[in-house]
Amino acid sequence: MNDEQLKYIAGVFNLIAFAEFGAFGYAAINVHPVAWVKLVLTAIGFVNLQWIAVWVLSFLEG
Repeated sequence: MNDEQLKYIAGVFNLIAFAEFGAFGYAAINVHPVAWVKLVLTAIGFVNLQWIAVWVLSFLEG
């Protein structure tokens, strides 16, 4: 793969991470009582997806 494709793939993972955290995190915070387990799992998913994006970017040459 070339550098542009890798940047695109990393950008998609970044977008998915923010969309997932925005949707599920917002839903977990607005529940009374706050759904802490769902919020923590959403944060873990966000960190994992961001890590994958950084991992993909690590394959860029130069």
